Amino acid sequence: MRARYWPWVVALALLGAPALAQNWPVKPVRFICAQGPGIPNDLALRWVAERLSKSMGRTFFVDNVVGAGGVIAAQTTARSAPDGYTFLMEGIGNVATDRYMYRSLPYDPEKDFVPVAMIFDTAAYLVAAHRDVPAKTLAELIALAKAQPGKLSYGADTIGTAGLLGPWFNRLAGTDIVGVNYKSGAQLIQDFVAGRTQVVFYSIALLRPYEEAGKVRALAVTSDKRYPSMPDLPTVAETLPGYRIGGMGLLAAPTGTPAEVIQRLNREVDPIVRDPEYLTRLASFGFGNTDGARTVKQLEEVVGTERAQWARVFKELNFQPQ
Repeated sequence: MRARYWPWVVALALLGAPALAQNWPVKPVRFICAQGPGIPNDLALRWVAERLSKSMGRTFFVDNVVGAGGVIAAQTTARSAPDGYTFLMEGIGNVATDRYMYRSLPYDPEKDFVPVAMIFDTAAYLVAAHRDVPAKTLAELIALAKAQPGKLSYGADTIGTAGLLGPWFNRLAGTDIVGVNYKSGAQLIQDFVAGRTQVVFYSIALLRPYEEAGKVRALAVTSDKRYPSMPDLPTVAETLPGYRIGGMGLLAAPTGTPAEVIQRLNREVDPIVRDPEYLTRLASFGFGNTDGARTVKQLEEVVGTERAQWARVFKELNFQPQ
């Protein structure tokens, strides 16, 4: 092509970008969720999809692609056409921990996705003790565990990041609370409430009813800030500086998705995830969103922080990938 035509090519490309964002979407948009229907992550994403469908006049739908701790969902998204019609709600695993937990992955966590919008930024876990355990605070639990090494046990979720809650606690506290692995969350809670295990690191939403009934005692939350609906409950980090483990739901796109589409979706999601009704619903799940969808640059900073945090955790635990 002759050089004199290049300015026209550039001008047409610049004109085409806003038009693409304005016309998008022209067909249904798929949001892939690694959790099954009815799980809090799924419910949060469905809320966003339903409101996008109303505000944009096109169908946004959730596709539950379950299996392998989120790996299959991420693989499916990474191999999808980067055309603005397939997105993934990433969790901490996809963002930061899968690369350490598995010897090989069918996708590259850093190269195959670009962040789009924050759906929720807080999914703290609760540290709780059975009501028969003579510890009213986290410091008292640590002292008790040190006085009786190997006598206390905690139920451990074997799937994904949640399985690291206990080991990281033991590492920073210098305790030896024995992990008992469960494949079923229902069985984990059942044994804890029955007193067969004495400590648990698990979902706020699932443990809260037992805490309110006086069957278990909440000691702390694992997030970096106190949980809004339980403001008197301290964070673990207030006793063990450096302990911070939580989840998040980050909408991401396959690398190569047009930037103007990403920016448009980011703008459309922001008011939805700031809606007080949505935030109330998140709180009922044990989730939160502190600052809306964020900008893409801010999301990249969040991802970088999480990766640095988890790199430290896996290194100090000397974790061996599966």
